[in-house]
Amino acid sequence: MTTEPPPLVSDHDVRANRRRAATTCALGAVSPSLVVGVVLGLAVSTLAGVIGAAGLFVLLMVSIPRIATRIALLVIGARPLGDDELPRLQNLVDGLCPTFGLRRPTLMALDEALPNACSVGSGPDHGVLVVTTGLEAVLDLIELEGVVAHELSHLKRSDVVVSSVAVAVLAPFIWISGSDRLLHRVLGTGRELLADKVAVRAVRYPPGLCAALEKFEAMGEPEAGSLFARRRLAMSRWLWIDPAVGRRGEHALGDLDLTSVRVGALAEA
Repeated sequence: MTTEPPPLVSDHDVRANRRRAATTCALGAVSPSLVVGVVLGLAVSTLAGVIGAAGLFVLLMVSIPRIATRIALLVIGARPLGDDELPRLQNLVDGLCPTFGLRRPTLMALDEALPNACSVGSGPDHGVLVVTTGLEAVLDLIELEGVVAHELSHLKRSDVVVSSVAVAVLAPFIWISGSDRLLHRVLGTGRELLADKVAVRAVRYPPGLCAALEKFEAMGEPEAGSLFARRRLAMSRWLWIDPAVGRRGEHALGDLDLTSVRVGALAEA
């Protein structure tokens, strides 16, 4: 009697991420709704304030998930990937999507020499995979496969739903403060390591992802004008497979999402 292998991603993880996205959306909707409610309550009547607040809350709860992906892509500065651009990447995406049981995500690019990748979207089958144009040039085929599998893991786990909503809701606060800690907390610490673990189960040569992360760690500092050298990176830092870019000297004890920590974890697996 044969035993079927466990699924790459559990339904529990998917449901947990969808709840996290809904909670983040609600937190983003409640503040403007309360402000409108108070203003209407003072200017018109208490009933008008309650109705206005409730109506705006419902409107934002419906609207934020629908526009979140577009906002996240604007923050990142991604553009559509050409049909003949980065052919190895496109072939790997086509080959790995059936393994994960996913539709092919929309592919977009960020014109950037440093290798990196991230994913956003409204669901597992409505995702967008963003890669830097330098990714394919730096990695070999096996390493690139590991990176693609990592990003498809985020799609399968519905991490992308949380990512998109979190960027849409938190971007103004992050821009003002310049801190990405709140984004990291909302996305969930340890999610990059979890995506790594799913990815290595899905590829033909598991050490490829660790080798890719090692290459990321060995890259130099971003050039002036790069997204990874700008203040607005804080609004998307923890979406990237290599969130340590531009901050190689910073080490947070126990941070499972740091590239260096994940390299060690994968090397020991």
